[in-house]
Amino acid sequence: MGIVLGLIVMVLLPAALSWGICSGMRVLSPESTRRRRVGIAATVAGVVPVLLPLVAMVRRGLPYGVIPILALVVLGLIIAVLVGLPVAIRTTRNDFPA
Repeated sequence: MGIVLGLIVMVLLPAALSWGICSGMRVLSPESTRRRRVGIAATVAGVVPVLLPLVAMVRRGLPYGVIPILALVVLGLIIAVLVGLPVAIRTTRNDFPA
């Protein structure tokens, strides 16, 4: 059960966020460029899954040092690059020019 939940949080949630943000920005902000939509979508898709553990670690007072926080930041970057970016690029492939 833990593997399924981890898969949902680390892959499906960022993919859905990236797709939704790119699609929504295309409609709500048509003057934005494709690069801006892809960048914002990938960033948010990488930050959201690690935000809760990151806040929990900072709120505890950093008892274990900075290493766990850096690990969470790197995990967010990996999720953004491996999941959020390809989904955002795929979503904006056939966009009309902004």
